[in-house]
Amino acid sequence: MTFATHLFPRKAFAALALAGACAGAAWAQPAAEAPVVLQQVELPLPSGAVLRAHWWPAPQPSVHATASAQPAVLALHGCGGLYAKTGVLSSRYRETAETLHAAGYAVLMPDSFGSRGLHDVCQTRYRDRTLGVNDRAQDARAALVWLVAQPGVDAQRIGVMGWSNGGTTTLNLLVQRHSDLQEGEPPLAGAAVFYPGCGPLLKRQAVAESVPLLMQLGALDDWTPAQPCVEWAAALQARAGSDVTVHVYEGSYHGFDGTAPVRLRGDVPNGTSVHGVHQGGNLQARAKSLAALQSFWSRVLGTRKAP
Repeated sequence: MTFATHLFPRKAFAALALAGACAGAAWAQPAAEAPVVLQQVELPLPSGAVLRAHWWPAPQPSVHATASAQPAVLALHGCGGLYAKTGVLSSRYRETAETLHAAGYAVLMPDSFGSRGLHDVCQTRYRDRTLGVNDRAQDARAALVWLVAQPGVDAQRIGVMGWSNGGTTTLNLLVQRHSDLQEGEPPLAGAAVFYPGCGPLLKRQAVAESVPLLMQLGALDDWTPAQPCVEWAAALQARAGSDVTVHVYEGSYHGFDGTAPVRLRGDVPNGTSVHGVHQGGNLQARAKSLAALQSFWSRVLGTRKAP
């Protein structure tokens, strides 16, 4: 049983519809590997709806080497959606995809909002949202079934991660799977979350699927406070075989892993203050949290193997 809390300074879906490839989205690969192009794919949902997603297959050896199954990470966006105001993939998600891909992992990023005509729900009160975290957890479950059916994906090495609303979705996914693992869903090798909301989970004393879990939280977060997550994570440790790590970063607000300066957002009504919430990066916390994330994925998914 592992529980570490640190306060730092400062049924299967086989259908695949290609919606096209993004020009210029191929990233440079080592000479021994063929370049991989970012793809836009469509995933069927049990409801009959279609979930659009970005898909980066894992880099494979050149035609002169034997391809092998590689790990994959399902990454879930926050309440601001996948895209920046300019319409391009937000820097946080592109950076994450590039880092994971360079480590030898496939990456799938569903667009839960854009697929439903939404863009940003941060300014909508929780009770007024038309798409909740339980709905998004269903998206994630369909995405996992799709993932495991893809050639080149190692079904035993799949991880899931999320930021903010996507982190809350990830935790609710683990809770759902604990009591109702559906046909075709693969096991999870690990889950990592940045600043999720844990209040409702703590209140109902929810029990999550026992997988390695990394939580990274901001000590000053006034949007999704750290303390409920710390307390809920502490409750998870009582289960035999639990593997839960919690990092709480001192002097850090919501979005500490980003590079934008901290600002007060008076347009967000879901925080602890009537005046709004603070959001922005902390360079020290960013560096430490990204290093912790990389170490976590190396531990639960494995490190990149030489060709």
